[in-house]
Amino acid sequence: MKTISIRGIDAETDRVLKARAQQDNLSVNQWILQALKKATGTGKEPRFKKHHDLDQLAGTWSKEETKEFRKAMRIFEKIDEELWK
Repeated sequence: MKTISIRGIDAETDRVLKARAQQDNLSVNQWILQALKKATGTGKEPRFKKHHDLDQLAGTWSKEETKEFRKAMRIFEKIDEELWK
C-alpha cells in the first residue's frame, strides 16, 4: 500500500476531521480513507446513492394510461432535419 502525506491542513479542518472520525468511531486515517474512496468511487458503496422515493409509482399506470403517454411522447422521437443543417 502507498503512503501519502498531506501538508498544510489548517486548524479548523483538523478539528472537523478529528470530530467526524470520532463520531464514526474511526481513526482519522480510517475516516479519511473512507472519504477518499467515496469521493473517487473506489469504495464498496456506489458513488451515488439509489433513491427509492418514487418506487410506489412504478407499475401503477393502466394499459390505457401507458398508451396515452407513449402517444404523447412520439413527438420527441421525430428528428427535425432543419436543426441539423
